Amino acid sequence: MSSSILRIGTRGSELALAQTHQAIAAMKAANPGLECEIRIISTAGDQRTDIPLHMVNAATNTGDKGVFIAAIEEALAAGEIDCAVHSLKDMPGVLDERFALAAVLPRENIQDVLVMKTDADESRLVIATGSVRRSHLVHTYWGGSARTVPVRGNVATRLRKMVENPEVSATLLARAGLNRLGYPSDTFEVSGTPVRVVGLPVEDFPPALGQGAIALECRKDDAAALAIISKVNHEATFRSISCERAFLNLLQADCSVPVGGYAEINADDSLTLHVVHYADATHFTRLSETGNEPEAVAAALHKRLIQSAK
Repeated sequence: MSSSILRIGTRGSELALAQTHQAIAAMKAANPGLECEIRIISTAGDQRTDIPLHMVNAATNTGDKGVFIAAIEEALAAGEIDCAVHSLKDMPGVLDERFALAAVLPRENIQDVLVMKTDADESRLVIATGSVRRSHLVHTYWGGSARTVPVRGNVATRLRKMVENPEVSATLLARAGLNRLGYPSDTFEVSGTPVRVVGLPVEDFPPALGQGAIALECRKDDAAALAIISKVNHEATFRSISCERAFLNLLQADCSVPVGGYAEINADDSLTLHVVHYADATHFTRLSETGNEPEAVAAALHKRLIQSAK
C-alpha cells in the first residue's frame, strides 16, 4: 500500500460488488478516515461461461488457481491493488506464498437453497446447476427422482435462465448470496415468473467448504494493508474456515472435486468438521471429526477418508 487510499480488487458481478461494499463498510468502521477505491477485474471464471466451471482452469491455463481469483491475484502481485475481496469458497486451500488471508468477515448462512418455480412438479424436478458437488448431492438427496442440467452465470443470470427454460423447474444457489443481494427468503418473481425458496438442511445437503464467508487478501509483505484489513477479522469464522481450508488442501481439491461440508464450533469451544466426499455420482463417504485445533481436525478426518477408500 503506497498511498492513503486502499485499492480494492473484485469481480464485477452484482454479488461480488455487494460483498466488496460490505467489506469496505467494515474496514471504514474499524479504521476512521480510511479511503477506498474499487477496481473491477474480469476473471477466467467470468469470461468462460460457455463451459462447465470445472473445465475452466484447463481451458484458460490458470493452473490450479481458483478460476475466480487468478486474475485478481495477478493484479495484487503487480501492486495494482492492495486488497482483494473474494468469496472464500472460490479460493484454493493454500495461498500463493506472496499473499496473506488477512481477514474474513462474520459468516453468513452456509445453506444451499432450491429456488423453484411455484408450479414445478416436485416428484420429478429438473434442476439447473453447474456444480459437480450439487449434481451428485441432487441424486442422493432426491433418491434419483430429480435430474440436473448444466448452467453457468451469476445469480441473476442463473435465475433468468431457469425461468426462461420450460424444461427446467429449479436451480440451486447459496443462501448467503441471495441474502446479500436482498432477495426475499421465501417467494419472489423472476421476469414475471413466481418462484419460491426452499432451504436444504446442511446435514443432508452440505455446502461448499468455505461457503458463506467473505475473504480479504493482501500481499504478505504489505504491513500497512495488513494492519488495516486485520482489524475486521472475525475470529470464530476464521477458525472454522481454517479447518475447512486445511481439509481442502489435504484433499488437493478444486471445483472439480465433489466434496461438501462445514466446520462448526461446539459449546465447549471444540471444532467438528462434517464432510461428504463422492467417489462418483452414487458412491460417497460421510464423515465427522471433532477436536480443538483446526489443522489437526482436518488431518484426522482426511486420514479416515483415505482409510475408508482402501
